Amino acid sequence: MGPATRRAQQNARTFVKSAQSGSGFVKKPVRKSRVPSGRGAWDFVGVNDDEDEDEDEVQQNGVRESVEVEHYTASQNPPEEEGGEDEEGGEGSSDVEASLKPLREMADKVGREVEAFAVSFDQFLAKVLTERKDGYQSARDLVGTYRVFAEEEVERLKVAVQRERMVVLREEWSRRAELAGEGEVGVGGRGVGGAGRVVSDMKAVKVGKLRDWQRECDVWELFYLVVDFWYDRDARRRKRDEELAELAPPHRYTPEKELWERFLLEDEIAKVHLLYKQWLERTADHQESDPPSIMQELEARSGTGKGLWNRGWLNTRERIKGEKRVRSWPSPSDSVQPQIRTSAGNDMLVTTLDPDAPTRQDRTLEKPDQYFERAVWIACWEMLRRGRSWTEVVAWCEDHNEGWRAAVLSPALDATDTLSNAAWRKMCYLASESGCSNDYEAAVYGLLGGNLKAVQKVCRTVDDHLFAHYSCMLVRQFDHHLQCRYPGRIASVAVQRADGDDVPDTEEKAQHAISQVLKLLRADPATRDEAVTPFKIIESYLLANDAETLAAMVGAGISDLDSLRSGDEEAVVRIRAVPTDLPAEATIAADSHALRIVTHIYAILTAIDPDEQPNDSITAEENVLAAYIQSARISGKRDPIPVYASRLRSARSVLLMSRTLQDVHESREQRHMLDLMQKYDLPLVEILTEQLRCSLTSNADLSDSLEKPARLVEDCEVSQLYPGRRIADGFLDLDLTDDDTMMVRSLQWFQLLQGHWQLTFQSLAKALRMCLLTGRLACAVTIVRDFPSAIISEQKSFALLGRNVNVLDKNLALTAEDDEETLEWDLLREQARPYYELERLVHAIHALDVWAAQEHVFTAANKTSATVPTAMRKAKNEMDESMAPLLAGILLCADNEHDQKQLDQLRNTYLPEVLIAYATALYTAGPTISRESYIESMDLSVAIAAEDNGLTDAFTSTKRMRELVNIFAQTSKMMLVMKGLNKKVRKADKMGKDLGVWEIGTLLGGGVEMGGVDAAPDVS
Repeated sequence: MGPATRRAQQNARTFVKSAQSGSGFVKKPVRKSRVPSGRGAWDFVGVNDDEDEDEDEVQQNGVRESVEVEHYTASQNPPEEEGGEDEEGGEGSSDVEASLKPLREMADKVGREVEAFAVSFDQFLAKVLTERKDGYQSARDLVGTYRVFAEEEVERLKVAVQRERMVVLREEWSRRAELAGEGEVGVGGRGVGGAGRVVSDMKAVKVGKLRDWQRECDVWELFYLVVDFWYDRDARRRKRDEELAELAPPHRYTPEKELWERFLLEDEIAKVHLLYKQWLERTADHQESDPPSIMQELEARSGTGKGLWNRGWLNTRERIKGEKRVRSWPSPSDSVQPQIRTSAGNDMLVTTLDPDAPTRQDRTLEKPDQYFERAVWIACWEMLRRGRSWTEVVAWCEDHNEGWRAAVLSPALDATDTLSNAAWRKMCYLASESGCSNDYEAAVYGLLGGNLKAVQKVCRTVDDHLFAHYSCMLVRQFDHHLQCRYPGRIASVAVQRADGDDVPDTEEKAQHAISQVLKLLRADPATRDEAVTPFKIIESYLLANDAETLAAMVGAGISDLDSLRSGDEEAVVRIRAVPTDLPAEATIAADSHALRIVTHIYAILTAIDPDEQPNDSITAEENVLAAYIQSARISGKRDPIPVYASRLRSARSVLLMSRTLQDVHESREQRHMLDLMQKYDLPLVEILTEQLRCSLTSNADLSDSLEKPARLVEDCEVSQLYPGRRIADGFLDLDLTDDDTMMVRSLQWFQLLQGHWQLTFQSLAKALRMCLLTGRLACAVTIVRDFPSAIISEQKSFALLGRNVNVLDKNLALTAEDDEETLEWDLLREQARPYYELERLVHAIHALDVWAAQEHVFTAANKTSATVPTAMRKAKNEMDESMAPLLAGILLCADNEHDQKQLDQLRNTYLPEVLIAYATALYTAGPTISRESYIESMDLSVAIAAEDNGLTDAFTSTKRMRELVNIFAQTSKMMLVMKGLNKKVRKADKMGKDLGVWEIGTLLGGGVEMGGVDAAPDVS
């Protein structure tokens, strides 16, 4: 595993959740899968094969710094990251989890740009999809809006850290230009020019943010060029034809400048090369140190300050003058010249001061003059690299008394009367191949003559190499154009370039050429670290006109990242086996700027070009949107999520939106989110159903539900208060767990949803059934309390009946002419019945808990008191009322076999337990509240034995009939005891029931002790 790959993995693991080239520059190629099976885009074989360099080697050539740098001087040598020692081996799942955890930190950096980008994107979709306006123009407008936003952020940050930014850029340029130590040769030179300059931690972070926003601004500008040039071809070609029609026909005296303008109109490849070259010039001007700062650095290293530019070859001139004073001096034409060594004594010194003396005599200058010569050409190169015109460069040379250089470069000016400079360009090409004092002089001549190899020698960054490629290619394309169209203008020039004059004359060849350049940059040790940084990856795909493949590659990388973590995150679809080396594109997922850019590039292109794509490509591309949605969700930016979810296929949007809804808690926010989902035509029902399913499946475990049934009663001694069993104190803990809270919140959505009667009651029943099956009684009680069937009925009935009414209230009677509405009411009641019956069961359980709490307090504190608290009587009455539906028969039938199985399980688990608890409560109520409770207990036995309620089956199947009969036996004996103790005649109740039916006179001898009561026989 190479260091670049290891570093890519290291950076990529900061994300929690993760090509072949296209068919050239053609916008709409034959659709094929964009998901690579191999290494990466453009088949970069061998890019990560170098195993010899240390993982933490010095990062060179403008590799993008982390915004967390402590000092700029340390930013070029990043410290070893935590966990670096384990990278070579296969990390355990715990290490992977720990390394992926910082996505939350990345999400924390997400600011107001999320909302701003979403608002603009929403407006764009409205224009393109709803108003059917020109998609290409709308896309350009949107990209322009994003660029302006990035520019505003740059200007805002510049106010605070502009000075520090200049320091950082100047130091960075100095390292890349390899000037370290050259200042020592000057008089009083201070060696390493940046020594002692340190940017504070806080300032370094802000400088990093500023540079990130500047890079983003430049990427949006590049994407604007791509959309404008390659996507809206028809409009561009119409405009081109109009401009060509306005030009006069060329003739033998037409100046080369007019031929250049015509050439750019006629040759699309040359035109796009020029656009990209100009863009690279602007990015250098934005992202790199400016020429004045570079010149200040050169001056500081020379030791002579601003006098550097006006001194010429001062040291060499003085040395020659000194030698002339002590010896005879031959004329320049003599074949034998004096043998003079430089002051250092290592090389032979020139004997004349004409510009080509060093190359003609094969001698050198004094070292300070060598530095001056190099500095001047560096200044010229850096000005050209930043888009300064040849006019400005020539003027600068003249201002600094370098007239001969101005004369050499002056043919590059835009002279309107020059017929042809082709010969001069070939001369510059030859000069760049030999006869130059340093690489920068050769590079300047190479730009003029199209000598790519000469220019590449001074290229230090990825963008430098791309600039060299486009600049030299333009020169060659223009000469080729002249050779083909106007051969008479360059026929006399026989010199051919050593590396050939082949130029891309088709889009496919141009695509292949730039792809080769990008592949070499990723393979070159000097540039590969920079080439695989997030912004450079995006840039490379845009320059290759392969933006659509970018999304697929990044999505595949996100898939690979997700495969590294344990568990199964459904938001990211894993589309392939985990590769040995993570693709460089995976690092984009960990960069908030890069991920946002790729997301919007993909969303914009699919909106203006909604062609069908292969399924695996769409799956990978949608991983990008999923990752962006997840990052926005983690950072708490939920409002923008629906607009991006609307760009996904239905199943994916349902999944992601359902996860998002779990984070929304307040009713006002929930209503707002429902409005947003409706606005973007998202499938509301499917989303709400899925978020409930997720809550149920992630929090409910039915594997041990039978082994751990709910227990409401416990064993005790037989006494006047308890028949050997009693309701357990505090069996119902109403404290909710986090999982319980999540489930309740998932049900709130259905209550807020307008209409959907059946869906709402089905969902409530499903959740309540799951709570009861898993023994989560606190959650069940909370559901029943927060979502009472009567209130839900009144809320949901308006959409169906035109009024708010409790359909479940059977006391509401309809008139005879309401037959149709009666049928509708019956249907609605049937749809709500499962939840209604489960609600009755929960009410009964809760009523038992309330009774037990009151009864335990009363019996423990005041057993002999004749006054029963009102709260205890109320609890008894509510308990009696809650038991009536259970005795009538509930949970007997379901809509399907699965639900029926669960209902049978609930009946067997809860009904025997609840009724036994109720029987013990009636026993206790006899001596505490009223002896009529004993009669109610006897009535309970009759009700349980009824044939149509299925209660007998529940007791026999759970083998708890003996337990129930024992309680009734104890109750009947207690009735006898209480009758014997109280000789006062009691009137029969309205049903004619009275304890006297059990009168056995003196058989009990005036009273019976509880200890003498025998156990009931076993009848089960």
